[in-house]
Parts: sequence; structure tokens; C-alpha cells
Amino acid sequence: MIKKEKEKKVDILKNDFSNNAGVIFADYSSLKSEQSMIIRNKLYETNSTFKIIKNTLAELALKESYLDMDFSQILMGPTSIVVSHEDIISTAKVLKELIKEFEVLKIKGGIIDGKLVDADTVNKLASLPSREILISQFMFNLASPIYTLVNVLNNLPKKLVMTLAAIQKEKEKVNS
Repeated sequence: MIKKEKEKKVDILKNDFSNNAGVIFADYSSLKSEQSMIIRNKLYETNSTFKIIKNTLAELALKESYLDMDFSQILMGPTSIVVSHEDIISTAKVLKELIKEFEVLKIKGGIIDGKLVDADTVNKLASLPSREILISQFMFNLASPIYTLVNVLNNLPKKLVMTLAAIQKEKEKVNS
């Protein structure tokens, strides 16, 4: 590969590393080309891209994009990147499903919010509920105290009426 081609590939990787919602690094050592196409298509649905990269070129791009991070452990062995352009959690979920389906990729780590994270953190992200479910849970928890207060306030007049009715019955028993 000539120097200009390498520089162009490094520039493309730098762009991927700087313009994303997150990046996941994975080992692809036993990946077949058919599986690669299926993985690319599935990830495309979540607005993510799957690229197989050369570690030396990735290291150059990462050093320029993230000056204070050490990627030596991640860039050992065959490395691929999954760049999420919108939602890293949905990308991690799809990647986790693909790993279960094909058993060919192994997550090495990732970059989320500009921070280097390990494989366990990426797997935990993949285990989170979807954004819609989290929003609905939040709204339910937000509304729950209000519903409780409304029920308490509605029950106060009922309890007052029942207490007055019980007092009236007692008075009638005493007077009779």
C-alpha cells in the first residue's frame, strides 16, 4: 500500500473516530465473508458501520484522535470496528445478538462519550432496556406519586362520610 493510500485510510478512520455516538472494537478472527455481509447489513439498520481495519493504521488514527488513551490491548490481534452514528446502545444490542447468532466476533472494548471502556461495559450497555422502555419507566415513576396523591385525596371524603355514618349508627344504638 502506498503512502497516500495509507494517509487516506488514516484520515477516514480519524473521521470515524471523531464523528460518532460511540465505537466498539471487536476481534473478528473466525469471521467468514458471508457473515461479514450479514453483520454489515444488520448494523446498517441501526445507522452503524462495520469495518475491518489494520491495527497500524488504526493506531495512527487513534493517537491523533485520542491523545491520552492507551489502545495497545485493544489493537492486539485482528480488529474490527463498529461505528455507531446515532445510538450506541442499540448498536451494542444488535452486535450482542449477532455475536450470539454467529459466535465469530468477540468484543474487545469501545469508546463511549470520548472515554475508553472495556468489553464488560459494552456488554452492560447491550443489556440495557431500549430507549422507549426507559422513557416509559421514567414517566411511570414520575407520575406514580401524583396518582398516589390523587387517590389519597379522593379517599379522604369517603373516609369522612364513612366515619360520620358510623358515629350516627352508634348514636342511634345509644338512643334506642
